[in-house]
Amino acid sequence: MQKWHIKGVNHMKKITNLLLVLMLMGSIASLAFAVEADDDNQGNPADENETNEPVNETNSSYGHHFDNETEREIEIMNNSLGTRIRLLQLEKALLTNILKGVMTVQVLKGLNVTTTKLEAILTNLSDVLDAVRAADPAANDSVQVFVQLKNESKNLTKQFRDSLRLLLDNETIASIKEQLKNVTSDELQNCSMRLRHWMRQFNQNQLYRLYGIIGETNTSLINDYINGNISLDLVKLQLHKMVNQMTKEKRHMVFSEVKEENIKKKIHAHTAMENMQNHGKGNGHGNRP
Repeated sequence: MQKWHIKGVNHMKKITNLLLVLMLMGSIASLAFAVEADDDNQGNPADENETNEPVNETNSSYGHHFDNETEREIEIMNNSLGTRIRLLQLEKALLTNILKGVMTVQVLKGLNVTTTKLEAILTNLSDVLDAVRAADPAANDSVQVFVQLKNESKNLTKQFRDSLRLLLDNETIASIKEQLKNVTSDELQNCSMRLRHWMRQFNQNQLYRLYGIIGETNTSLINDYINGNISLDLVKLQLHKMVNQMTKEKRHMVFSEVKEENIKKKIHAHTAMENMQNHGKGNGHGNRP
C-alpha cells in the first residue's frame, strides 16, 4: 500500500511539473510572439462567405466598435513599435482589399455591370489608407486613431461586399474571388517587407526581455532569427528545451514574472478601450483627426 502511495505521489508530481511547463510555455508565447500569430487581413471584399462582424460588440458614443479581437490587438500598443506594427498591418489589409476591389470592378465592367457605387467605396477606402499612413505611432491618441481607422476599413469592406451581392449571384462572386486569390503588387510586397522587419524587431526586444527573466541569453539564436536564417518555430523549440531543463523553483519564478508582464499588457489594453468609451463625444460618429 505504501508503494502504491509513493507511486501515486510521484505521478502527481510529474503531472504538476508538466502542467507548469505547459503554462510557462503558453505565457512565454503570449509575451514574445503575439505579433507574428496575428492575422492582418481585414477581409476579402469579394468574399461572399466572410461576414467580418465584430464579436461581443459594444458601441461607444464616439462611434467605435469594441470586441475581443480589438482588445487583443491593442495589447502590444503600449509603445510606438507595437503601434507601428498594428498600423502597418492595417495598411497591408487596406492595400490588399483595394487591389482586389479595383480588379473586381474591372471584371464587372467587362460584364457591362454598373460599378459607380463600388468605385465610390474604393475611393473612401483609399482615403482611409492615406489616414493610416499619416498616423503617428508615437502620438498620445494613436490607439484611438487605430481603432477608428480599423473600424472604417471594416465597415467599408463590408459595404463593398454587400453591394457586390446585389449585383452578382454567389457563383459569379465565387469565381471572381478565386481569380483574385493570389493577387499582389509591388506596393503590397513592399508593405509586407516593412511589416516583417518591424515584427522581427519587436520580437527581438521581447526575446531579450524574456532571456533577461530566464537569466540566459542566446544572442546567436536571436541574430539568426532577426536575419531570417531560422524560423520562429526553431526559436520556440530552443525556449522549450530551456524550460524543460529548469528546476521547478526556476519555472515558478519565470512563470510568475512572465504572467505579470502579460497581465500589465492586458490591463493597458482594457484601460485604453475604457478611456475611448468614457471620453466619447456623444455624436455617434467618429471624427477622424
